[in-house]
Amino acid sequence: MDDCITRDSVVPYANYENIIGKRRYLAHLAAVSSMSLPDIPDSQLNSAIAGSLETVFQTMLRMECEICGVDDVSVGKVPVPDLGGEEMAMVYVGSVGFVGSVHGIVYLYMKSSFAEQAAERMTSIEEDDLDHDMVTDVCGELTNMFGGAFKNKLADFGYPSTLTIPTVLSGDELYISTLGVVRHIRHNFKSGGNEIVADLVLAEPVAASA
Repeated sequence: MDDCITRDSVVPYANYENIIGKRRYLAHLAAVSSMSLPDIPDSQLNSAIAGSLETVFQTMLRMECEICGVDDVSVGKVPVPDLGGEEMAMVYVGSVGFVGSVHGIVYLYMKSSFAEQAAERMTSIEEDDLDHDMVTDVCGELTNMFGGAFKNKLADFGYPSTLTIPTVLSGDELYISTLGVVRHIRHNFKSGGNEIVADLVLAEPVAASA
């Protein structure tokens, strides 16, 4: 039962809402019971995020991935990061939660051009033959492996957890509205000239009910 997450054991950790029209919003609600933020220095959390993504890129894509900046963006509505280029291209956003002695979500952002390149490398299917579902599946797999690697590092720090099912959304204008969140840390990477962003969101502790 340790690896089983049920509706009763977790108040819905993420609630995604698409709004019809050009602008889309990703909204998530992080709710936990009797939990506290991990007593891990930011430097170690940042190193864990960087090491996790670098390992996944090297293993699955045979590409180097280098961290080039970290920002605390703990505000009410966080726009999709600027991934470079003169025009705003479609962006893929993968997310996966971790639930256990600490609760949170990791997000992985990439432009469609890089997502298609990653899909070609992972599936050996020519880019012209890839469809949207194939690219989405690859983004979900990369996000899941990234989240799993980070989860393992949290366990090494003494905070075991279980991953939720990954989610992937795409669009040309996305926002993340954070509710019940105390930390939202953005990590900027570069890989093969492409800008990639990984966000770490940590949930706000909620007192246990009597």
